[in-house]
Amino acid sequence: MYRLLPLFIWAMCSSAIIPLAFALPLIAHQEQTGASVGVMIHLDPNDSPYASKPTLTWFMLTRRGGNMISPTTCNCRVTVYDGRNQAIARSLPLSTMELEGHQKGHRAIRTTITFPKPGAYTVVLSGQAKDKSFAPFETKFPVTVRP
Repeated sequence: MYRLLPLFIWAMCSSAIIPLAFALPLIAHQEQTGASVGVMIHLDPNDSPYASKPTLTWFMLTRRGGNMISPTTCNCRVTVYDGRNQAIARSLPLSTMELEGHQKGHRAIRTTITFPKPGAYTVVLSGQAKDKSFAPFETKFPVTVRP
């Protein structure tokens, strides 16, 4: 009897927790880390954009070790490529935005991308420091666009 009690408790707890894990929204930003700059990308909604709809996209820059890089110190460019590696958008207009859930004053680079069709795309952020505080970088992020 005492040997079955732990199994019973484990079965009851896992049957209540496992379905809950699948019900929670999956939010997983992509992150790339280069020699001197790390970049995290987020696309609305939930990193899974829709075709033909403007998609708010933001990038957070960090130095090695995790300190944030202000977007105002970066000459950055965003280019978007389709599945055939053809550029569909170059030098998109960039602005900055405050990051929710981060320390006051932390900002991200912001743009809007409209993916024309469902499928695979690559979003490229490249840049260099205006003040030479980090090396030039280029990061590529694969994106799957829904219909």
